[in-house]
Amino acid sequence: MRVETVECESCGRKQGERHKAVSECPDIDTLYEWVSDGIAESTDGCNVEPDGYCSHGHASWLIVLGFI
Repeated sequence: MRVETVECESCGRKQGERHKAVSECPDIDTLYEWVSDGIAESTDGCNVEPDGYCSHGHASWLIVLGFI
Protein backbone atom coordinates (compact mmCIF):
# COMPACT_ATOMS: atom_id res chain seq x y z
CA MET A 1 0.00 0.00 0.00
CA ARG A 2 1.40 3.36 -0.99
CA VAL A 3 1.02 6.13 1.56
CA GLU A 4 0.99 9.76 0.47
CA THR A 5 1.96 12.29 3.11
CA VAL A 6 2.21 16.05 3.08
CA GLU A 7 5.93 15.86 3.86
CA CYS A 8 8.00 12.68 4.00
CA GLU A 9 9.73 12.33 7.35
CA SER A 10 12.51 10.27 5.70
CA CYS A 11 13.55 12.46 2.77
CA GLY A 12 11.69 15.76 3.21
CA ARG A 13 9.68 15.33 0.00
CA LYS A 14 6.84 17.82 -0.31
CA GLN A 15 3.43 16.83 -1.67
CA GLY A 16 3.61 16.52 -5.48
CA GLU A 17 7.36 15.82 -5.53
CA ARG A 18 9.08 12.46 -6.00
CA HIS A 19 10.72 10.71 -3.04
CA LYS A 20 14.49 11.05 -2.88
CA ALA A 21 16.69 8.04 -2.11
CA VAL A 22 18.39 8.53 1.23
CA SER A 23 20.08 5.13 1.48
CA GLU A 24 22.99 3.97 -0.66
CA CYS A 25 22.16 2.14 -3.89
CA PRO A 26 22.75 -1.61 -3.37
CA ASP A 27 25.10 -3.71 -5.47
CA ILE A 28 23.88 -6.47 -7.78
CA ASP A 29 24.70 -9.27 -5.30
CA THR A 30 22.55 -7.60 -2.65
CA LEU A 31 19.66 -7.26 -5.10
CA TYR A 32 19.81 -10.98 -5.92
CA GLU A 33 19.95 -11.80 -2.20
CA TRP A 34 16.81 -9.71 -1.57
CA VAL A 35 14.93 -11.51 -4.34
CA SER A 36 15.98 -14.86 -2.88
CA ASP A 37 15.10 -13.88 0.71
CA GLY A 38 11.76 -12.30 -0.17
CA ILE A 39 12.56 -9.09 1.69
CA ALA A 40 14.21 -5.94 0.37
CA GLU A 41 15.15 -2.43 1.41
CA SER A 42 13.31 0.70 0.33
CA THR A 43 15.15 3.80 -0.83
CA ASP A 44 14.98 5.21 2.70
CA GLY A 45 16.30 2.05 4.39
CA CYS A 46 13.04 0.47 5.61
CA ASN A 47 12.51 -3.27 5.17
CA VAL A 48 9.77 -4.00 2.62
CA GLU A 49 8.52 -6.76 0.35
CA PRO A 50 10.54 -6.87 -2.89
CA ASP A 51 7.63 -5.31 -4.82
CA GLY A 52 6.50 -3.08 -1.97
CA TYR A 53 6.58 0.39 -0.49
CA CYS A 54 7.39 1.41 3.08
CA SER A 55 5.05 3.31 5.37
CA HIS A 56 6.72 6.56 4.23
CA GLY A 57 5.89 5.82 0.58
CA HIS A 58 9.39 4.88 -0.60
CA ALA A 59 9.59 2.03 -3.14
CA SER A 60 11.93 -0.93 -2.79
CA TRP A 61 15.23 -0.60 -4.60
CA LEU A 62 14.15 -3.53 -6.80
CA ILE A 63 11.28 -1.43 -8.17
CA VAL A 64 13.35 1.74 -8.54
CA LEU A 65 16.11 -0.07 -10.43
CA GLY A 66 13.67 -1.90 -12.72
CA PHE A 67 14.14 -5.44 -11.42
CA ILE A 68 10.39 -5.65 -10.77
